[in-house]
This record gives sequence, structure tokens and C-alpha cells, in this order.
Amino acid sequence: IISEYVEGSSNNKYIEIFNASSSSVTLSDYEVRLFINGATTASSTQNLGSLTGGQSTLAAGAVLVLRNGQANLSLPAGVTAFVSSGVTGYNGDDALAIWKISANAYVDIFGVIGTDPGTGWTGGSNSTVDKTLRRRSTVGAGVTSNPASFSTLGTQWDQFDVDTASGLGSHSLTTAYRDWE
Repeated sequence: IISEYVEGSSNNKYIEIFNASSSSVTLSDYEVRLFINGATTASSTQNLGSLTGGQSTLAAGAVLVLRNGQANLSLPAGVTAFVSSGVTGYNGDDALAIWKISANAYVDIFGVIGTDPGTGWTGGSNSTVDKTLRRRSTVGAGVTSNPASFSTLGTQWDQFDVDTASGLGSHSLTTAYRDWE
């Protein structure tokens, strides 16, 4: 699942992906897709198995962090962020999704594919513009079908100030793991 979303100043864009299953997953079977300005087809795609660093699997309970090539926030000690400027070229009004290739299905969707909300989405007191959003530890499964609205923004995410990167590199889950492998 997408466990953290940083839509910071300038190019400070980071996406944290959390393996919420109880077993390792093969990264080459997953893609991150970016849908810009209400597009219904991906504007950019990143196969997670093609990232530099040679990592081919993601262990149960582990995270993978993607960053824009021009991002420059200080990350917590020991956190490696892989450059993926294509899918991290978003603004607060673009949808992101994790796609499982072998299942031909979405694992998680952030936003609404095919909808341009203007400058960004809002839900509860949360906004996708110039904020860091962290998935709540009670959320163990992603949004697997394109929603009519981004209703989970106010119920599944906690909001932090712009350019907050202190939570990247780890994610906690207090609910049961979901097996999607």
C-alpha cells in the first residue's frame, strides 16, 4: 500500500510503499502509476523491480521509498530513497496507484483516476497540496478499485506540515496483514 505521500515544496516529492502482506513480494510484479490532471491512462509508470540498488523483493512489513530526482529533504538515518522522477513528478491534484502486473489489478489507489480536482483533494481536515500524508496504522489494505471520490483522505490518512520527511522509511501496522501475493 502507499503508506506515505510527501507533496512538498518545489520537487520534494516522496512516496513510501509498505508491504502489508505476511510474506515477501517480488518487486518486478508491481508498478507505480501516475495519472496527471485527471488522465485515465498513466502519464508515467515505474516498475519497482527496475530500481537501482538491486533490490528484487520487499519483505513483509518493510517499506520502499521513491523520490523525485531533485528532492532534497533530510531523511531519517539509514533510509534509502530510490530516484523515480517520472512517477514522483506529481502535484496535489494527481492520482497515484500501485498495479500488480500478474493479477492485472490495482493494489492501492491514491486519489481518483480520471478526476482533476482542481488544485488538490480535501477530506476531513486533510489536503493533498503542500502536505505530508501518512497512512494510519489501522489500514492494512489499499483501495483496489477506482473510487468515485477520495473519501479515504479524511479517514485513512494523518496530515503533517509541508516538507515533513521524518516518518519515511518505516511504517507500523496495528491490524492484520493482508495477503495479496
